[in-house]
Amino acid sequence: MRICYFADGESIHVKRWCLHFASLGHEVHLISFKNVVLENVYTHFIDTGKIDVKGGNWKVLLKYREVKKLLKKIQPDIFHAHYATSYGITGALCGFHPYIITALGTDILISPVRSKLYKLLLKFAFSKADWITAMAGHMKLAIEKIGVSANKINTVPFGIDPAVFNDTARQLPENKFVITSTRNFEPVYNIQHLIHAVAEAKKQIQSIHLNLIGTGTLQQDIEKLVREKKLTDDVTFYGKIPQPKIAEILNKSHVFASVSLSDGNNISLNEAMACGAYCIATDIPANTQWITDGKNGSLVKINDVKELTDKIVNSYHHYPELQALAVPYNKKIISERAIWATNMKIVEKKYQSLISNK
Repeated sequence: MRICYFADGESIHVKRWCLHFASLGHEVHLISFKNVVLENVYTHFIDTGKIDVKGGNWKVLLKYREVKKLLKKIQPDIFHAHYATSYGITGALCGFHPYIITALGTDILISPVRSKLYKLLLKFAFSKADWITAMAGHMKLAIEKIGVSANKINTVPFGIDPAVFNDTARQLPENKFVITSTRNFEPVYNIQHLIHAVAEAKKQIQSIHLNLIGTGTLQQDIEKLVREKKLTDDVTFYGKIPQPKIAEILNKSHVFASVSLSDGNNISLNEAMACGAYCIATDIPANTQWITDGKNGSLVKINDVKELTDKIVNSYHHYPELQALAVPYNKKIISERAIWATNMKIVEKKYQSLISNK
């Protein structure tokens, strides 16, 4: 197959899709508004200027003619956009088929709620798609609410690579109680909330240490808050690091924390579950599909610093008992529902079906 992805080339998720299908022997092209180079992938850059992660990038829609010209040159069997707003809407304007849109989270959970215009544009984009994938059940429902037939949408969790994310090298430090977050420094991930809770928990857990893996527009604000809370010696900023290094850090972490306000599938949570960390996450659909409170992790209300603090302290005092219950349950969940290669076989089969029916 000749597959053309239309997506953010800097996204780890997009890279995984491109490299995976290239490794299977397919000819993979990537058209992106980010100038990247990927091994064994033909990349095509369209310069749109700076893309604002907060939104308002409507000017990218005007680039559909350039995308259309590239598609005429590439002649792919499949045209697949990732992220339903910017890339998904622009791709729909090209009129190419078979056309697939993969929704990733904010694009259908937040954007159409905040803007009637986005809702109308998304409805148009989805009407042009031959297939739509959502990373989780609540995302599929959100797409249906826009006015899309359920028969057109499938839930396809991305999942993890068990060769990278596993607990075979798990070894916890004896002199620290380590909490790790692998979420980026953007408003939706609410990292400041976690810092406030860690500062409170430190009053009871002197050995507490927080790892922050990620980057983003709020980095300076987060660094300032860490200084204000006198946590400079208790927080390590790792920045953006490769997946094997993330797995290594998770294997040395007692707790994984995700306090996001909204999420699609939360692959970061899956990675932590696979590495054997005890998971504390916000009580939102993206997390409740994986975590049952008190069974294989803990759920906390959004922006409730006291509850998050209490859950951290409780995990410190009862760690062995909590893990005895959580670890085997999480391994079963990951093996049954969150293996990347297994889920991508579903996609490959659908690609072939769409091509046959073209």
